Amino acid sequence: MARQKGGGPVDRRVHNCCPCLSRRGRVLLGCPPFRELIVSAGTYPVFLRLKGKTCLVVGAGKVGARKARGLLASGARVRVVSLKVSWAFGEEDLSACEVVERGFDAADLDGMSLVVAATDSESVNGEVVSAARARGVWVNDVTSADRSDFILPAIVNRGGLTIAVSTGGGSPAYARFVRETLEEEFGEEHAAMVNLLTELRPRVMDSLEPDVRPAFWEKVVTNETLDLIRSGQADELRERIERWLSS
Repeated sequence: MARQKGGGPVDRRVHNCCPCLSRRGRVLLGCPPFRELIVSAGTYPVFLRLKGKTCLVVGAGKVGARKARGLLASGARVRVVSLKVSWAFGEEDLSACEVVERGFDAADLDGMSLVVAATDSESVNGEVVSAARARGVWVNDVTSADRSDFILPAIVNRGGLTIAVSTGGGSPAYARFVRETLEEEFGEEHAAMVNLLTELRPRVMDSLEPDVRPAFWEKVVTNETLDLIRSGQADELRERIERWLSS
């Protein structure tokens, strides 16, 4: 009899869909008792490389400012078109973006890799969506997930670690709740962990044969390693890694 995480025993005879328990004894949501609870979001999760690409944000309110900052953080060049620019855009934001203070024009989409319709008007956002679709430019409408080609998830960033949370537009409030929960669980030690692993990877690829690499990574990527980082024992951790590399 297996045990479900956080609960009582799980009888495999009840979950007979080949197999319905993961290797760690957790019930998989694909099992018949859970299938009726699952609604496909109809989306394909992906991380885009936007460095050097030009993106358009239509609307310069609080939401538009947040979307513009996210695009800037990815390395994109950002053009903001809006009748007026709100206080939500700080001086640093304004200096980093190309800001055009007027209404949206379909020609604003020329040369854009993607566009975010971030006004508080559904009709204006709809106009942006229609114009973007006519030009084959991916568009996100902040007022309608159904009209969007892509959905911007709730994000947790810890250095090189990015965790994206989405409900497919079904409940932004719940996506935010999950993000806040993850922010508490994933501290800055995870940023240090990713930095360490990124630094190690070229050495591992050069010095270890492919068949022994998985065993090495299983030694390194553990809760114990994270505990050493949390407690400031980076030197001890590096000594262990050197021993594992040479063994």
